[in-house]
This record gives sequence, C-alpha cells and structure tokens, in this order.
Amino acid sequence: MAVSRRERWESDGKVTEPDFAFSLASSQALKVSPLFEGYYQKHNGGANLGVPVTAAFPTNRGWLQFYSLGALFLPDKQQGDLAGAKDVMANLISKGVSDRSTGVERLSLLPSLLNAGSQVPIGGKGSSLTYVNVRRMISSSLLAKHAALSPPLSKNVFVKMGTFLGQDVGHFIPQTLWTYMNRADISPDGWQKDFGLPETEVVPFTVKKDGQIHHMQVQVFERDALLLDQDTLDASGHPTVQRVTSGLDYLNTLGGPDIAVKTQQTVWAQGESSLLSLPVKGQEMAHVGQNFPLTLLGEAEWQSGMLWYHVQWSAPKNSGNGWITASAVSYNAPSTMLSHASIDVLSSDLAKYLRQNGDSVGVAVYDITRQRTYTYNGNISFAMASSMKVPIMLAFFDKLESQGQEPDDDQMQLLTTMIENSDNDSASALFFDELGGASAITNYLQKIGITGLEPNDDAWGYSTVTPQTMVTLLTLLQQGKILTPYDRSIALNLMRNVETDQQVGVGDTVPQGALVALKDGWVVGPDSLWVMNSSGIITRGKETYIIAVYTQGQNALEDGQGIVRHVCKAIADKLLS
Repeated sequence: MAVSRRERWESDGKVTEPDFAFSLASSQALKVSPLFEGYYQKHNGGANLGVPVTAAFPTNRGWLQFYSLGALFLPDKQQGDLAGAKDVMANLISKGVSDRSTGVERLSLLPSLLNAGSQVPIGGKGSSLTYVNVRRMISSSLLAKHAALSPPLSKNVFVKMGTFLGQDVGHFIPQTLWTYMNRADISPDGWQKDFGLPETEVVPFTVKKDGQIHHMQVQVFERDALLLDQDTLDASGHPTVQRVTSGLDYLNTLGGPDIAVKTQQTVWAQGESSLLSLPVKGQEMAHVGQNFPLTLLGEAEWQSGMLWYHVQWSAPKNSGNGWITASAVSYNAPSTMLSHASIDVLSSDLAKYLRQNGDSVGVAVYDITRQRTYTYNGNISFAMASSMKVPIMLAFFDKLESQGQEPDDDQMQLLTTMIENSDNDSASALFFDELGGASAITNYLQKIGITGLEPNDDAWGYSTVTPQTMVTLLTLLQQGKILTPYDRSIALNLMRNVETDQQVGVGDTVPQGALVALKDGWVVGPDSLWVMNSSGIITRGKETYIIAVYTQGQNALEDGQGIVRHVCKAIADKLLS
C-alpha cells in the first residue's frame, strides 16, 4: 500500500497564513481569456472552474489564468521537458490534467495548498475548517482503520485503496458526491482522472453565512475537493455540491506566480482604461480606449488582487508611461488598426486646459494618417448652429442622387451661399422647402449609419450633435463613402472656399499651406448663452486629420472663439509636421 505522501504529511508542520487580497468582488470585470474559451465551454467551466479571478498572463512556461475553482494553463511548446525543473510552474504542471483537443491543462492546486499548510478557511469566511486541518486527516492510520469498519451503507460507495492485514482498505464516498463527480459535465475524462482517488473520509464542519449556520461536508481527493452544503438545496431539492475554491484560495495563500513580461512587446487596450503613475492608487496620467497600442516596459506587479503592467504610450510629439491592469489589455493584435484614446494621450497640456472648461467643451479628432481618434467629451451633445448646414447639404445631394439628378443653377446658388457665406435663408430654403424638414435628415442619417445627431424640426440651428458624430460624418465624406464622386467634389470645394470671416478655429489656426474644408457655427442658445463650434478636414503634406470642437454656455461669442482657436491650434501643432 503506497502511503509515502500520507506519512510525510503526518509530520509536516508547515503553515502558511493568507497574505494576499484576491477576491471575487475585485474580479467582476474579468473575462475568460480567448486562449481558454474552447476548454471552458467544453468542460462546463461555470461549474468546474467558476469565474475568472485573474486575467490570463504569461509565465516562464506558458499562459495561465486563475478561476475561483481552479486554474488553466496553455504551455509554451518551446519550453521543452519539465524533468528536473524546480520552479513553481513546473510543480503545478506536473500534477495537472491535459486536454488533447485544446492543448490546455487544468492545474491541480489542492496539493500546493496542502503542502503550504494554508490557513485559508475552506468554504469561505466563518468556516471552522482550514487546509491545515484537512492535511492532518490525510494519514495512513486513518486509511487503515477502514479495515475494521462494518459493511458500508447503501448510500455510500467504497473505493479500495489497498490492503491492510489482509483486508481491503480505502475510503467511502457518499452517494450524493459520487453521483455529482460521475456526471459527464463534471468529470468529462472520468472521475479518477479529474479528481483522483479519495484522500479522506467526508469531513463535517460548519460555516456561518449571513448570520446562519450552514452544516457542511468536504471530501478531499488527489487533485481536488468537493463541498456539500446540507442547508442549501439545488433545484432538485438536494444539497448543493461544488468544488472547493482552490483557485482563489491558492492566490490568497501563495500569491500569483511570477509573470514573464517581454520588454518592448506591444499590447492593445481592450476598452476605456486609465493609466496610473502607480498601481491601484496612483495619479491618472492618461486614458486610452479600444485598440490603442501600448509598449510593455518589463515590469509587472500583483496589487490588491489585480495584475498590473508598466507600459509606455506614444502619440505624435508626445509619450509617457504608466500602469494599467492586465485585464484591460490584449496580447493579440486587433483586426483593425483604428484605435482610440483621450486627448491627454495626445497632449497633457491641452487636456488640462479642457478640464478647466468642464462640460462646456467637446472635442473629437480623427488622425487619419495614423488611424487614431482622440476625444474629450466626444459623446456629449451640443447645439449645432451653422454646422448643421453640412448634413443639410449632404442630405440634399443624396436626395438628388436618388432621383438621378444634379443640382440646377438655383439649387447650386442655395448650396453655395449656405456653405461659403453661411447664409441662413439659403439653409432654411433647403431644409424646409427642398427636403421637407427634420425627417429627411433623420432618414438620411439612418441610411448612412450615423447616430448622435438630432435634427430640430422647428429651428435647424438648434439641432444637436456630438463632436464624435460630426467627425464620423466628415470622415465618410472625406473617404468617399457617401455621395457620388462628382457631388462629393462639389461639397468639399464649397467647404474649402468658406469666406474668411466665417473661419474661426480650424481655418485660422492651421499652418500655411494646409488644405482645409470646414464649417463653423455660432448662435445664442435657449439659455441666452453663446454656442460656438468649428469642424473641418485638414491636409498638409502626408498628414490628414478631421476635427470637431464644440462649445456651449459661453457668456460672449469671443469666449467660445477663444476656446476653439486654442484647441484647434494645439491639435494642429501636434499632428502637422
């Protein structure tokens, strides 16, 4: 009878107190890594692994992700044989169970918790049992006592472990646990491979949950352990059964394994994220969005139950570094190189200036040359004033195209005076008489997939738009995705010939030699305060970008013009060489 492991633990006095801060609450935003999605779905991950408690991260031997009930590992095939290896990952891998179809291995964390003598309470806070207690129960003497037991009751299943003094010895598994662990969705490779042989009898203990005492049972196997809560019933009216939270308990006992970060490797933001001067509580340095590229600087830290990377960001004429959570980035290059960030990535000085103006300013910039967008309050709606004349023009051209027509002389005169001279009567004639009002604009925007612009049927100047929507609309025009080439050339030509006194912001701040197609607008709003904005397409040499700057709530027109000029010039200085 093999008892070496049991005999070793009989005299093992090592004890490890929980010293880390991993929790389910801090991991609510985490997702199953694409590396492990196939395995997770195939092996009923919700029941067998629980929820992710870390992001997937690289180790010296491959990729690893912890879940509340375990951990998954995808080996690096270039690492070679583990024979003789002494590192933590090699020890975990050697006890794991591999899945041939996905190449993923489920790590067995329980032996490490027992070896460490973890004092994490089994079953959660308020439990009377720890892994140290369980380890003391795993011994050859306890196993041998089963030779003298009476025949097992029908509700128990006896698993033979060997013989002692000529009699079979082993452990009994209660029928409820036996049924659970033999389910195909719980042990797809068979219970002996997924759980291993039993190491203990069922151990009773109690847990206090929400002021109520729960009577629990735990049984330990070679690779995992099962918990039974006698006071919580499932849909069938039976006591609930689940694996112990070995993933969470391992992290809180031993912390996360070392991360193998490659210096100067590129990762990409998966959504809006803050870059901090220090992990967790550092000052916010910048804000990146979907697909924005970041460069790993080689440092990684576990802080407050989260993994953090030290990264560098770069923009034209600006760069910086900060810390970002591992869950916020991906190592896989996105399918599109279009990326997003806040204005503070492009210019910290401009971001500080904008923050001083609060919600009274909104900015969106699309750097076409580098396929990056930068925003500040980019999705806040502002009154459009004369910038509404651009969608009026586009909708009118689209109407003519649908009829197979081109603008006649009178219509061309209306278009010219509306855009180049910003004549309001011409805009009203096209909006109300030619198009029939706001519904025509709405229908056109739906046709081209634009949201974020709300036309006003009573006063087109009080239509609202977000800066990002205006940039998107101008991008479609600039890239030839709307209108025929002939009509597009007319529209751009009109916007490139706006009279000088109607160029405040985009038009009067760009360097000499830049080609600018623009439309500005200003009006006194319903609150008796000024609205002022400037939008345009700017090209100089090989550089092209599209910008929309909107202001509201200004005491004087000059105040809004000053803000718009400041922002447009700062952007031009950063993006035009």
